[in-house]
Amino acid sequence: MAAAIAGAALGAVLGGLGLWLVLYNKPAAPLPPPALLALEDMGHLVSVKVRYANVIEFTQKITQGIPWTQWELRLGGTQVLLVARGDCLVGADMRQARYDAVDPAARTAVLLLPAPTTLSARVDHAPREQGGSYFYAVQGTGIEPLIPGSANRTQAIDAALQRAQQDVERTCEAASTVATAKENAEAVLKPLFSATGWTVQVRWQS
Repeated sequence: MAAAIAGAALGAVLGGLGLWLVLYNKPAAPLPPPALLALEDMGHLVSVKVRYANVIEFTQKITQGIPWTQWELRLGGTQVLLVARGDCLVGADMRQARYDAVDPAARTAVLLLPAPTTLSARVDHAPREQGGSYFYAVQGTGIEPLIPGSANRTQAIDAALQRAQQDVERTCEAASTVATAKENAEAVLKPLFSATGWTVQVRWQS
C-alpha cells in the first residue's frame, strides 16, 4: 500500500515537472523589427547638399516692331554677366517609411522609402566677400544708355537671377544628385538597424 502511494506521488511529481518544462522551456517568439517611430521623428533626412556655381550670361533686348510685318528692329539692350552661387538640399521624407517585407526569424526586413526630393534650392544673395552671387558686368548697348531710367537694366538683372534659380533647381533634380542622395541615406540608415541586430534592405519608390 505504501509503495503504491509512493509510486503515485512520484508520478504526480514527474507529471508536474514535465508540464513545467513544456510551459517554460518553449522557444521564445521572434522579436518584431524596430519600430519606425525614430525614423518618423527625423522628418526629412537630408542626405545631399549641393554647392552650386555657374556663370549666367543674359541680354535684355530693346526692340521696335515693324508695322504690318513679323519683324522687329533691334535698338539695343542690356547685357549682364552674373557669377551665380548657391546651394540646394536633397532628402527623403522619413514620415512615409514603412516595412515592405519582414522575416522575424532571420531578422531581415525591406524598408520602403519615398524617393529623395529637393527640399530647398537657392541663389546666394549674400555679399560677394561672403561667398554670395555678384554681377561681373552690366552693360548697355545701342540706344539703351540714352534711355532715361533703369527699367531695362532692372529687367535684365531680374531675368538673370531667375535663370540662375532655375539652374540651381535643375542641378538638384539631376539623376546623379538623386542617386547620391539615396546612397548617402542608406549609409546612414543601415547601421542604425544593424545596431539592433536587424539587416535591412532599402527599396526606393519610383
